[in-house]
Amino acid sequence: MLAEFFGRLPGPLVLLVAGGFVVAEAGLVVGVVLPGASALLTLGLIAQSGPVPLPAALATGSVSALLGSQLAYVGGRLRPNALSSRWLSSPRAALARNVLDRFGGCAVLLGQWVVGARTLTPRLAAVAGLPYRRFAWWNAPSATVWGSVMVLIGYSAGVAFERLSWGFAAAGAALLALVVVTGRKAVLRVASENGGSSA
Repeated sequence: MLAEFFGRLPGPLVLLVAGGFVVAEAGLVVGVVLPGASALLTLGLIAQSGPVPLPAALATGSVSALLGSQLAYVGGRLRPNALSSRWLSSPRAALARNVLDRFGGCAVLLGQWVVGARTLTPRLAAVAGLPYRRFAWWNAPSATVWGSVMVLIGYSAGVAFERLSWGFAAAGAALLALVVVTGRKAVLRVASENGGSSA
């Protein structure tokens, strides 16, 4: 359990490890292995009990969320083909590009708050050709607010932290499943329309 693991560490190291989890979640596409949201919730819980000051926890949450998404965008720019070949089939990559072309910055802003999308949205934005200034304009406030909100939720949750963490995981999984199902239907519809028009 993250709370037990963090509880054994000195305060400054808690901040470093929690921030590292969040950066790695988006920056290295390892959100399944390193749960960034859970790390920040735990950091907030620890800040409530005293070993870590709340301002330092809030700063760590905001900075690490912003840094992770920026690294993810750069990764998408440097290796665009790696993302589409490893994570997405061609029709899904095309659909993602269409969504980002249509909604642009709003997709970046909302993606920060969805499990799974938080990891992939910055890379997809880079692959889709969304200019960095536009990406940063929408991502910077969203990522920094998200990081602070996660810490504050953990801070205020207290004894209810365990239930809250499981609730976020279940809600995120349900939302991600809905996005995948909806996206798959849209991809199939686009593919059938393209097949019909080429015939």
